[in-house]
Amino acid sequence: MKATVLQALFMWLVLFIILQPIFTYIDYLLDLQVKANTSYITQKAATEGRVTASMKSEVISNLKAVGFPEASIQITSSTETVQVRKQRMDVYISAPRINLFPYKFSGAAQPTRYYGHGSIMSEYLD
Repeated sequence: MKATVLQALFMWLVLFIILQPIFTYIDYLLDLQVKANTSYITQKAATEGRVTASMKSEVISNLKAVGFPEASIQITSSTETVQVRKQRMDVYISAPRINLFPYKFSGAAQPTRYYGHGSIMSEYLD
């Protein structure tokens, strides 16, 4: 009986050791997805001179397809008006971080959101 209990406890430890790198990699991929979509919308906004509603909806649908809840994705821009050529534009995307880790090995608090920031010069011509 004692051996069975020890084996059951040992199997949970092995399961955590195996799953932790997989969860870390999934977390990394989700963060990379937010940053890639930030870069994408920033480059598209450069030719338009601003971030349009259609660009925002396209990025939200991209992130929604990965598994982020649509209502909690925040896309902001440094300006709402059209920027003329050579003006700096900043785009920010924030999405909620999904808690994938079954056990925290440190006492430090984990971030609650993924962040992406992109900046580019406007290429808009009248």
